[in-house]
Amino acid sequence: MNQTSLIIASWLIIAVLSGCSKKDTTAEGQKLSFDRIESVKHLPGFGDSDGLPEGTPFKLPTGLHLVDRPNYPFNPDITKLKGIANTFYIDVHIATDSTWGGGEFEFPEGLVVLNTAPSRIQNGMLMDREPITAPPHNSSNGGDTITVYLGVACMNAGKGMPWADNFGSDDRYYPISKGTHKPYVVTTNTEVLKFLSLLKGKEHLKLTRHYNPWERMKEDYKEPEWLKPYSEIQDKFWKMTDGDGLNKEDLQELLKAIQHR
Repeated sequence: MNQTSLIIASWLIIAVLSGCSKKDTTAEGQKLSFDRIESVKHLPGFGDSDGLPEGTPFKLPTGLHLVDRPNYPFNPDITKLKGIANTFYIDVHIATDSTWGGGEFEFPEGLVVLNTAPSRIQNGMLMDREPITAPPHNSSNGGDTITVYLGVACMNAGKGMPWADNFGSDDRYYPISKGTHKPYVVTTNTEVLKFLSLLKGKEHLKLTRHYNPWERMKEDYKEPEWLKPYSEIQDKFWKMTDGDGLNKEDLQELLKAIQHR
């Protein structure tokens, strides 16, 4: 078994074991209009598919542009990390031009971040809406570039983890994928939108700390309490992207795991 396969297998075993201890009770106060979410493994970009994900093309407002910064080191400043899922992070670099007068824009929930690297690694999905403030264009220095990191869930359980080759001094202890993904489309799939609706309004899940993915490889690894809700989100998302979908029991387990404590 190669290193990437071992990482994925370890992750899935941890997720299954942590899920076995949960009671089948729905989080207090949350009512659902559905009791099942169907699988999307047959759709392009999900599961084992290498096709391009479908949805509404993502566009930044006029005056903002996605740019590449291949030599920019990972900055662990937690204020730059956005999202409510943290299986891996992608770096997003945004430049302004003279038409940008400053203000807020957003990365919407359901945004697919597409793998653009030659290796067969996971696509990711942003699970919540993330507003970002960009200052006015500063012509005196040619304009500033804004860098943020989006924490996302994986869409392809059988593909490689984007952080598996991190050995640099800046990235070796973080689940960051530098320069390998780009914001692509925003999903319109009904089943995925059902899943995202379970996470709506969960401000307590906003990311406030990092984790070291290599810690999971240790034989004596014990998942910290703060990380368990994020593992549950990924575990249940993979059941939809690569498995047979989520039944009522799965939904109850997820709701219980992500409720505010």
